[in-house]
Amino acid sequence: MAEFLVNDADLTSLKGKVIVVTGGSSGIGLATVDLLLSLGALVVSGDIQPPKESPTSLTFVRTNVTIWADLVALFKKAKEVHGHIDHVFANAGISPRADYLATEVDENGDLKEPTHELMDVNLKGVMNTVTLAVWYMRQQPEGGSIVACGSSIGFHRVRAVDYCTAKHGVLGFMRGILQVIDQSQLPVRVNTLAPSWTDTAVLPNLKEIMQGLGLEAQPGSAVARAAAYMMVDASRQGQVIYCAHGKYKEVDEAVLLPAYDAIKGEGNISDDEALKRIMQVMMGGQA
Repeated sequence: MAEFLVNDADLTSLKGKVIVVTGGSSGIGLATVDLLLSLGALVVSGDIQPPKESPTSLTFVRTNVTIWADLVALFKKAKEVHGHIDHVFANAGISPRADYLATEVDENGDLKEPTHELMDVNLKGVMNTVTLAVWYMRQQPEGGSIVACGSSIGFHRVRAVDYCTAKHGVLGFMRGILQVIDQSQLPVRVNTLAPSWTDTAVLPNLKEIMQGLGLEAQPGSAVARAAAYMMVDASRQGQVIYCAHGKYKEVDEAVLLPAYDAIKGEGNISDDEALKRIMQVMMGGQA
């Protein structure tokens, strides 16, 4: 599993680039916006809350990522102000909130449905942001790149059920859309970040609580550097970058795909190849 460093010199090419960030007013999103602005990028930030500071190189659009019309307005504003979009960071997210062992019932004595608010923000919001990004970038000869904020929680078992489910979903969506982007030969790169514990507003007082337990939460700036690096490194396509303690490791090509290949067995085609052949037959072609 190849570990890599992000040096300041690696990020200088972001000067003048137009970058859309969702959830840019706090946490990882804010750290990313601050980093991009310091590098001379032109940032269009979408969030429910406005930023505390608004320099001239930052355009803010009030955006609820669960509302399609809000996301459309965010991208239209970026195109209106700057004429094109170079990179997108689909980052907006909220903290766990669903109780799947709840016992609260309604007036009929029936169990109440769990809230899906987190799924709407952390999964549907990412999916819709990426969908719009692809739509805009495919119209540009130079294309663009998209980075989605997943989580290390997308790899393993964690008791925050809705958060865990959404982050597994982000990983699956980004791996799946990579296949159709490559098949369509679109000039769009997609990569996913998988941060471990990070000091953000998703959980209040997280840094202090973890310090009291002898644990460590990395600063949001560590994840921001990974996001920026995925934007500038044109060789990165379809990768999943684990971010922990300010260190970065690619895990999809290094761990997840080899594990699948080992399970699949030598000489057997992949599920994706099987699906491609099935669809060819269904469309009247030959396998």
